[in-house]
Amino acid sequence: MKWLVCSLVAVALVAGAPAHAGDVEFRPIDTKKLVVQPSKAAANLAAGTINLVGQTTAGAVEGNGWIKTINNLFSIKRTEPKYQTNGLPAPNQFKSTQYKNYNTPVMPTVQYMQR
Repeated sequence: MKWLVCSLVAVALVAGAPAHAGDVEFRPIDTKKLVVQPSKAAANLAAGTINLVGQTTAGAVEGNGWIKTINNLFSIKRTEPKYQTNGLPAPNQFKSTQYKNYNTPVMPTVQYMQR
């Protein structure tokens, strides 16, 4: 089933691609034109709009049944082990085992010879 969906997507991408890019025309960039920087208000408005569009799109994608189905088809399910042979809990259940060790030695850059 996965290979069928993958091959259909690949065929659709190849069929939808344009045959050629068309005529490419060289236009030099005029470096003498005045470049205007956006104001702080315009930058904040653009950032807010981008955030709003991103959150709206993410919400729509999360609620879409087709996207969930595709994710379920192509994702790998990883589960925590339900049974353990010894009486101790699994180490990955504790947050402290995921912290990086702060006490790592540093290689010396210069080593002096002792006399």
